[in-house]
Amino acid sequence: MIHIFGFVVIILSFNFVKSEVSPNFTRCKDRFFYQNTAPTLKGLVGSTQICQRLGNQYYYATEYDTTNRIPYYSANTLSFDRRGRRIGGWFVEPQLSNENDPSMVDISMANNDIATFGIRQAVNVDYTRSGYDRGHLNPQLYNCETEDSRKATNSLTNIAPQVSSFNQGIWNVFETTLYNISKKYCNFVGARRYFITGVLPSKNQFISNERVNIPSHYWTAVCCDSSSAKGDLRKEGWSAGFIGENKANSSVFIYTIQNFLQTTSSTLFADFTDQNGNTVKNCLFNPTKADNIINEIANTDNRFIKGKTSMFRRVCKLIYDGVCYILGLFG
Repeated sequence: MIHIFGFVVIILSFNFVKSEVSPNFTRCKDRFFYQNTAPTLKGLVGSTQICQRLGNQYYYATEYDTTNRIPYYSANTLSFDRRGRRIGGWFVEPQLSNENDPSMVDISMANNDIATFGIRQAVNVDYTRSGYDRGHLNPQLYNCETEDSRKATNSLTNIAPQVSSFNQGIWNVFETTLYNISKKYCNFVGARRYFITGVLPSKNQFISNERVNIPSHYWTAVCCDSSSAKGDLRKEGWSAGFIGENKANSSVFIYTIQNFLQTTSSTLFADFTDQNGNTVKNCLFNPTKADNIINEIANTDNRFIKGKTSMFRRVCKLIYDGVCYILGLFG
């Protein structure tokens, strides 16, 4: 049985791309956090808050771990306006080396080294021949309104080492599934979609001579905010949590928001009190709808498993993992 209790942010040129270290997200918390409130996580060490800005627009927010040189989490709102192509290139945050410089810069032959920018953050060379993908927390898929919104996700402050088969396999399937489910069930008038994607640092796994921590897990919490909807739609909001182990042949475990990241998080989504004095905790406006959505997601792929699941499904998971292992032995 698998137990996962509680484990559960640029040019192209110096003149056009800016990103800001902003203590407590003061410059952007009203854009990317439900009820203008960042999550409360336990045990943050060397934490820096970054409002990720391209030109004159903010695109998302990142809580960055300058000790392990990976993000704790990145937060954003989800849009269904999909345009443009996937954008390449990687960027660094000079403010983590020199707080007087507000401009993010692209990785080049001149600055792709640890000495220039790598004291408090990962740089591109850390990932070179590491055997791990540069894994997005805030994915390009959720930032498709413009090419600039996609570029903004390629900051290495939004990246952590990710096992390739996990990144390009079940986690990619999960991101697409969550996008489609949100479009289906959180696309009504007045709805707003918030998501937070984070990692759980491992205890002793690193790349680049122990500079950059390899997370043990990736996780996402989603909030379908219906507080601004009218009439009966105000009761249609929901929330849920998802976590997957950063390894080959992994699964994604799905949790009700009340049972998610219990030992790691005090608050993921703030309390909301409506005009009648009723309090909604953790963005859980409609628990029944949330449960139904969790069940629907779990039924789309055998590798999506409810946190509290049946013995039959656990046995199916063990069989699936065993088959994958045997097939891997034979190439």
